[in-house]
Amino acid sequence: MTLPGDPSGAFERPPAVVAAPAVLFAAYGWVVFASTFWAPGAIGINYDAPGSDWMVLWGAAHEAMRGHLPLIFDGDRFTAWLNLTLKGWLSAPVPFRPWVYPPSFLVLLAPFEPLGFLGSYAAFQALSAGLLVAAILYRAERPQVAPWLAAAALLCPAASVNAIDGQCSFLVAALLIGGFRLLKARPLLAGAVLGLLTFKPQFWLLVPVALAAAGQWRALAAAIGSAGALVLASAAIFGIEAWVWWGRETLESYSSVDPKWVQFGRIWGDSVYACALLLGVPAKLASLIQTGAIAAGAAAVFAAFRGRLSDDLRLAVLLAATLLAAPHSGSYDMVLMVIALGLWLTAEGEPQPQPRSLWRWMLGLAVWLSAYPPAISPSARLLPLLTTGFIVLLLRRAYLPARLDAAPQPA
Repeated sequence: MTLPGDPSGAFERPPAVVAAPAVLFAAYGWVVFASTFWAPGAIGINYDAPGSDWMVLWGAAHEAMRGHLPLIFDGDRFTAWLNLTLKGWLSAPVPFRPWVYPPSFLVLLAPFEPLGFLGSYAAFQALSAGLLVAAILYRAERPQVAPWLAAAALLCPAASVNAIDGQCSFLVAALLIGGFRLLKARPLLAGAVLGLLTFKPQFWLLVPVALAAAGQWRALAAAIGSAGALVLASAAIFGIEAWVWWGRETLESYSSVDPKWVQFGRIWGDSVYACALLLGVPAKLASLIQTGAIAAGAAAVFAAFRGRLSDDLRLAVLLAATLLAAPHSGSYDMVLMVIALGLWLTAEGEPQPQPRSLWRWMLGLAVWLSAYPPAISPSARLLPLLTTGFIVLLLRRAYLPARLDAAPQPA
């Protein structure tokens, strides 16, 4: 059965065996979100309170605007300040919530700070969700199914985790998708948008690789200029000392043997390093594997943007490889993989469209359900393998001989 308004017939609704658990798990995620407001932990994971990550972002902007920069770059003191300031909101004191973002992020957060904690939390989530929808709909290769993909991105279990934590995954995805959708029509604007993504540098790592592989040198220059403008703006507003302190804190977070930094800075995430460590790999080897993941992600993106793929499938490779390469990511960032799988499932079919095989839908379901931290979900520790397999699947299509790629494929 095809989607309404899709005359190509190349994309059908998912089978019931996939749709039913997908809807149930999505509904469960949003029930957890709602229950976290009045009874954290009563259903599912105890997140302490809604916006437990957003309080770090708002708190840093709040104190930075008042000239208290040394506080936000001291993880222990900043955590104590958060527990004291928001004690009426938290169900229990948070153990460790350091500020780990570059000072350029403070420039983007400053406009939200006057709204207060709750107002800024709601405004940021609403605005970033709106930007993500706009990015998915803009210049979509399949405009008939783009609204369905946008709905999936906002309703998936990872999206509910993003909303509970008050994280930035909607904004990250919006900048990546919007920036690359703008490339052909407005390369300078595309680069300026992509440069903003440096507020989370781990998700910007592969952007220069993609732009260089595509020969988009003007966009690359604009991205570097946009990132540089953010750095200069932050230095002008908060002082160059903010960058010195951030550099020291970043080095500490990756080299410290303090259990707090290891647990909350690296293990409590979805990175290749975290998954390898949780599977029993020694720390030094896990770091080496993470470095290999960065190199593999860069190679995959270069191959995708050089190969014979549609723009949306190139974007799918970029989104998946960005997660694979990121030295730190969270369960909420699986929104990027949900979109990547959606772009693949809704891609144009062959000249004689065939129904999507069940294994394709099951792969999509596996990604849809992967919204729990590897630290508490053993199966999530295999996510890097799933992501790698998906990237290989797309690259295989990119480099198949044209006559084979065009031939009807068996269901």
